[in-house]
Amino acid sequence: MNDPGRTEAYTAEDRATMTGPACAFLDQWLATMDTALAEWRRAHLPAGFPFDFGLDSLDALEPLLLSRFPDRAAIDAASNADFTTGAVRYIGETLLRAVPARWGYEDRGAEDTHRYNRVPVVRSNTPAAFMEAVAPHLALHLLVRDRGLGTLRQFTGPLLDAHEAAELAGG
Repeated sequence: MNDPGRTEAYTAEDRATMTGPACAFLDQWLATMDTALAEWRRAHLPAGFPFDFGLDSLDALEPLLLSRFPDRAAIDAASNADFTTGAVRYIGETLLRAVPARWGYEDRGAEDTHRYNRVPVVRSNTPAAFMEAVAPHLALHLLVRDRGLGTLRQFTGPLLDAHEAAELAGG
């Protein structure tokens, strides 16, 4: 899973516009990805879980998430923090393998209530004019709110649409 290009993928396009705390968070997030996912797998997933970062594994993950999270408040409960963070990492890494994308993180300050403030996001690898971002944490909230299987894999859609739009425009 180690991907030395992970940091480079966001550095060229994003680092210059990121705050120091955002860069530090994303550097740490990426540096600990493999270890954190291995620990999450060991601690929270059943032995037969298809931990292969394929879209089918997101389908297999959804029933586990729905059984763990009876409502949206449970996602952000302190008692579920490790599980939630691991799920966010796994969902994001799966999206990265399905669509050319990169991790991102924006820190607009504690007072900013924008939905992508201070949450890791997966950004399409497209020119800025076509960039789309998906927040795995918000995907969890939608899954738990709607309780619909197949929800997580749908988050490839906006990323794929961004790539298609960029290609059609010659980007």
